[in-house]
Amino acid sequence: MHILKRWAVFISERFEPVSHTLMIASFFGANAIMALIINNSTAVCSSPQSLCCHLRILGGFFLVWLIFFHMRLFDDIKDYETDKLVNQERPLPRGVLTTLEFGAGILSVVILEVVLAASLGIKVFSTYAVVFAFTLVMRQEFFIGDWLRPKMELYAITHTFSACLMGCLIFSAVTDNFINAMPWQYLAIAIGNWFVFNVFEFGRKTFAKNEEREGVDSYSMRLSPGGAVILLGINVFMAFSMLYLCCVNLSWPDGHVQQPGIGIFGNMLVSAAVISFVVAISGMLYSFNPSKFYAKFYRGAVSAYLVLYHVAILITGYLIIN
Repeated sequence: MHILKRWAVFISERFEPVSHTLMIASFFGANAIMALIINNSTAVCSSPQSLCCHLRILGGFFLVWLIFFHMRLFDDIKDYETDKLVNQERPLPRGVLTTLEFGAGILSVVILEVVLAASLGIKVFSTYAVVFAFTLVMRQEFFIGDWLRPKMELYAITHTFSACLMGCLIFSAVTDNFINAMPWQYLAIAIGNWFVFNVFEFGRKTFAKNEEREGVDSYSMRLSPGGAVILLGINVFMAFSMLYLCCVNLSWPDGHVQQPGIGIFGNMLVSAAVISFVVAISGMLYSFNPSKFYAKFYRGAVSAYLVLYHVAILITGYLIIN
């Protein structure tokens, strides 16, 4: 089989393009719209020079997409030896690509990222360098892999911190600012990304008893179904708290500070709260009856949350600036 076809097999199985692009687009859009609002950059994107802004947004989106992709590549090569034992159906263990071909693919993606980040200017490139450096350290499991790997919860939250850094990169890309020019309100949004991705990470590895696999760790096995739901619930609450903290401390545009739960950011907060509540309800149903049906329903709600939470912020934010 031609190498391009083999890469297509890998991507279709390990980085399904439609669902991943939808997730990345919602994530990027939510962060971008909040960056524009917080940085009062909306006038730039509605001016005669708006083409430049839109091109920057498109370039920033493609850059973030590539970073998500290279992190998937890093994960698969990092887990290669383990996958040969417990996930033999994955593309690398079954020989769809050789490790040499895989390494060449990673290098190609990184070179493309560097070129794209450099084309967006030194301010974006400097933030990209921080993100890329973190993914390299993450690829090495922070050089403490033997100690960190058995600590499943700590392992997860150290890796999902990359979502916080990518939020910072989105800010640089759409506002053309250095990372140190980021207002504290946007920092709350970036930190919120961390909790949102924790929700997805903790939820997707939670199962019914008859779904558990021998030799494969899960949060439901380690913490019990109820404990896994509590852990996820804390992160749902923290994600919403970061959004709330940001919104109720924004001035728009005449210097009027929004009051909690009302004003132009009210719809955003209500929408995010409703989506968060649905996840909480699905978790309660699963914890009271951890059957296969409710476990799948819970994981589905968590997967939907990752997209819908960001879509809610994107749509309500777009309505605010228009």
